[in-house]
Amino acid sequence: MRIISYYLLMYLLSACVHIKAQNLGNQLKTIVKNNDMMGASVVVFCESGIVESLAVGKSDYSRNIRMTIDSKYRIASISKTITAIAIMQLVERNLLNLDDDISSLLGFEVLNPHAPEDFITVRMLLSHTSSIIDGSTYSDFLNATVYGSSIPDLKEILVPSGTYYIAEQFNKEVPGTNFSYSNINYVILGTIVEKVTNLRFDVYCNQHISDPLGIDASFNVSDLTHIDQLAVLYRKRDQVWTPQVDDYQGIKPIHDNLAGYTPGTNGARFAPQGGFRCSAKDLATIFLVLMNKGSYADIRLLSEASCETMFANAWTYNGNNGDDYHGLFRSWGLGIHRVTSTPGKDIVLPESQFMLGHAGEAYGLVSAAYFDTQRKTGFVFMNNGIGIGYQSDDRSAYYTIEQEIFEAIEKYGKIGNCVQTDGKEH
Repeated sequence: MRIISYYLLMYLLSACVHIKAQNLGNQLKTIVKNNDMMGASVVVFCESGIVESLAVGKSDYSRNIRMTIDSKYRIASISKTITAIAIMQLVERNLLNLDDDISSLLGFEVLNPHAPEDFITVRMLLSHTSSIIDGSTYSDFLNATVYGSSIPDLKEILVPSGTYYIAEQFNKEVPGTNFSYSNINYVILGTIVEKVTNLRFDVYCNQHISDPLGIDASFNVSDLTHIDQLAVLYRKRDQVWTPQVDDYQGIKPIHDNLAGYTPGTNGARFAPQGGFRCSAKDLATIFLVLMNKGSYADIRLLSEASCETMFANAWTYNGNNGDDYHGLFRSWGLGIHRVTSTPGKDIVLPESQFMLGHAGEAYGLVSAAYFDTQRKTGFVFMNNGIGIGYQSDDRSAYYTIEQEIFEAIEKYGKIGNCVQTDGKEH
């Protein structure tokens, strides 16, 4: 009898150890270790709120600061969804229309020299179908905007007489007909926000997005309450972790070239295309607003109609109507990546048939934030450096590290209790 009890006890202990190992936190630690990651955050949420919030590794290597659930990242292109929210708020306030000619909003003419008879609209910017692309002078324009002694006007890259203008800033397609993912679309949108509100882009987003939600997040680093919560972004160069951005050593930066800045002249200074700083937990709050059709925790940022407009199909790849980025981009809304779950292409959560959200990549960071309106579940993932670099395989167009995170969330995340609905909300 004692022998049976002993083996039963050993079995139960073994089962407990096995169960303990099979959770998302431990899986995240394993993924971080196997990919030589500096640090990472994962948040899983249901329609009603966050169910898991995890952080591992370090946010600042040189100062030995550990990553926490409050650590903030420069979230890269997921910022575009925040910018899209700002635009939709202005549509609701009748300060602009999605089908407005952007020339009328900016105060100067913006035309594709290859299709000068077709005007470019706000809707086209949001869906990356404007025909405006990141040309060879775009990086120089951004560098001058961020680091120059004075901020150049946006027209310097969009009108023929401009210092940074080249015809190749536009593709040869008719505006509205062809998808080409580009950052400058959202630089223009940020400038439009400033133009119609007479507020700096960072100020507008603080007042109408971050502050109402009670989150410590901004397009301006200096607005963050605790600069030490900001994760440094790294790349590994010759086996040495090398800071890329946000290595402030605990001292908030001073923006010398903002003195005398006039809102509406160049919103790129605040990086509406990629410069939002936010924790994974707070970013999940923003995406909970979207999943709940504009409102979460009794705070409404958008109407249901605005959310439906953002989620609706604005472009779907048909084989020759744009660059699908090796299968990653199959469909887009307005500031929203519509994941079609095509095998070998844009698979996110393996059991989801359709998802909405955005991904990001910049300066060593890889980020992703998506939700499933049928399964009523979503997640945010961010990291601040991958030592082995970006790996890929034939499972999907996402990086291997992203695939591993997505699969871990599907298998080990606390999403089983999320309330599913009948039917597919496409």
